Amino acid sequence: MLQPLRQVVNANEHIWGAILLSSGNVYVASPKSIHVLDRIGGGDGFVGGLLYGLNKGWEPEKAMQFGWSTGAMATTMIYDYALPASEEQVWSVWEGNARVKR
Repeated sequence: MLQPLRQVVNANEHIWGAILLSSGNVYVASPKSIHVLDRIGGGDGFVGGLLYGLNKGWEPEKAMQFGWSTGAMATTMIYDYALPASEEQVWSVWEGNARVKR
């Protein structure tokens, strides 16, 4: 079970996190503030990143973190989806690196 957490501070700032229950274990992505351009697609981006990680055989926590990042990326773009150039770019978002190479 996955529960994305989104608290809307205002139209351009959200607090973004997640809770994942997998095989009786609970994983938490602590809420972080993100700048939002368009909130449409953030949840779908989150699930897409999570499924990507699970299909690659990653541990649930790592897949959830990847999902958090792809969902956050989707909300920071004009489109309803993110097109990351690489996994490295997505992990840069998770690490809070504002200097993401596109």
